[in-house]
Amino acid sequence: MEIQVLNDSETAKRVGEFLTSPNAFEQTWAPDEKAIVMEAPLDSLGKENHRYWYIEDAGRIIGACGVRENKYGSGGYEMDSDYIAVNKNYRRKGLGIELLEAAESFVRERGGRYIHALSCDIDSYGPARKFYLNHGYKKVAEIPNYYVEGEGRIDYLKEFK
Repeated sequence: MEIQVLNDSETAKRVGEFLTSPNAFEQTWAPDEKAIVMEAPLDSLGKENHRYWYIEDAGRIIGACGVRENKYGSGGYEMDSDYIAVNKNYRRKGLGIELLEAAESFVRERGGRYIHALSCDIDSYGPARKFYLNHGYKKVAEIPNYYVEGEGRIDYLKEFK
């Protein structure tokens, strides 16, 4: 199982399907969220400052991560509509770290200043929040009831120097 760079539309669709599956996330989806997450891997194709990575096992996507330069083109990168996830049956094996490191290397290679990552405040995201903190991200904002009633947004930032 090794990380691969996403470079074709068929795999992009499979990555989007994985990211919106219960194997990746257990949550109530906001009304337009799944469509946005499904489109993000496809949107990355052919873009210099938007990239996705994925991991397969036996032909199934078991992990994925995307990052893109912010809309201002100012060297800030974000993981907003681009998510990071590992199949719940493959967690705690270092795959999420490998995916995150791929994204961070990509940003550094482009002289990026930071990665702004979004998470949420529901219990099932507790491990994700701890993951970001354990890898040098700082909690910088919290917005209650952002995604849906009862599910707030938490923002994390890692700066590169």
